[in-house]
Amino acid sequence: MVIYMVNDYELIIIGGGAGAFAAGNTANKLKKKTLMINDKNILPLGGTCVNVGCVPSKIMLHQGATAYYPPRSTFKALNLNGDADFVKALKETREMVKGFQEKNYSKVIEKQEHVKFKEGRASFVDENTVKVGNQNYVADNILIATGASTLIPPVKGIRNVDYLTNANVFNLDYQPKSIVILGGGSEAMEMSQLFRHFGTEVTVIQRSDRVLTKFDEDIANELKKHIEEEGIKIYTGTSLKEVKNKDGGVEVLFDVNGKGLETIVAERLYIATGLQPHTDNIDIEKSGVELNKKGFVQVNDYLQTNQTHIYAVGDVNGIMPLETVAAKQGSHAVKNMFENTKLTINYEEIPRAVFTSPEVAVVGITEEEHMKRYNVCLCKTIHWNHVEKASAIKETRGVIRMVIDPETKVVLGVHMVGHMAADIITTATYAIKNKMTIYDIRDTVHVFPTMSEVIKKVAQSFDQNLDDMACCVE
Repeated sequence: MVIYMVNDYELIIIGGGAGAFAAGNTANKLKKKTLMINDKNILPLGGTCVNVGCVPSKIMLHQGATAYYPPRSTFKALNLNGDADFVKALKETREMVKGFQEKNYSKVIEKQEHVKFKEGRASFVDENTVKVGNQNYVADNILIATGASTLIPPVKGIRNVDYLTNANVFNLDYQPKSIVILGGGSEAMEMSQLFRHFGTEVTVIQRSDRVLTKFDEDIANELKKHIEEEGIKIYTGTSLKEVKNKDGGVEVLFDVNGKGLETIVAERLYIATGLQPHTDNIDIEKSGVELNKKGFVQVNDYLQTNQTHIYAVGDVNGIMPLETVAAKQGSHAVKNMFENTKLTINYEEIPRAVFTSPEVAVVGITEEEHMKRYNVCLCKTIHWNHVEKASAIKETRGVIRMVIDPETKVVLGVHMVGHMAADIITTATYAIKNKMTIYDIRDTVHVFPTMSEVIKKVAQSFDQNLDDMACCVE
């Protein structure tokens, strides 16, 4: 086979998701001749978020919630039906995803004057050369943004069953009557409600002793309580023993807290047990780039690998697998690469959310983290029913916890579960990023009545009893 050489790129980007596109956009602004290579056999343009992550899951969650909650309204005047067609919902979701993908990615790449796009599987030839088909491409700098996919746990028999992950679940052409979900993180919590709200019987099996282990424990337990109230069965502290086909479905055998074997039989199995980086299909060993023990690309604070001209952003580096983080990393990496700006990211200022009902949203450090660092912490927790807007619309499920510096009263962390929490958390992010104190927050006039007043309410609670206050004090 004849290998052709193309030798005049300043940057090659391997990948086509949020990190890659942010990097391409920045490179285009800097007028750097760039080649972006994406393998559609992994994921189409747009990567995980638009194709099999944020976008389709939120569309389905919204449809399911729209059907599930109105018939269960606590308002006496309302008597609504909640019929929903799971298959039609998936079809519409796929149509909407196609529109998002075209608008935000396909059309965008066409407008990049200095960025050329190529479809295909990219693999390293050496530290400066990437091969696609029978062509070699050489560049001064390379950015790895190949993402990650579901890590399949090493459980006996699991490879022999027809399991679901985020990569194929939105292609279902029928609604499972029952499903077992392995995992207890954000994805598992969202998918459990997604299926349940359409009427599927759902069982969640989590290895750790609680769900949402990367979140504040009280917040995680509060969400678990509300999810279980909807009929979702959650097992924690488990050890998976075996998975096998059973009567046209799947059987999962597991131990709970060392107390003996449990068996669950369901129509389908969904796996949400973490991520595995896409590094094994690009011949990364030929680049000389070092990986950590889990296979993620090791980078420094500037997103730079041990090969100083090669950077890695997004899920493939395993730092914080969020679309927003991938995009920020992509932009920073290119600026660091070409302008030596040495931009870094303070990950404690990055908000995260779980789009369940009620939603979970967090930013900053938890009480547990603060105690480990400083052996002292000052925090307050209030219930959602202290917010007048929440009471007015009867959406009082949830709590908010604020962590502050005991001496300066600067806000260090905000953790909440409640209605519209994902929208509210940005207010807390501004507070943390700008090192605001609880007094700064209290001195800021909020619109009444709104859900975002919960930030002011919890700030007030540090030295006032909310039950003794009128609704618009301060």
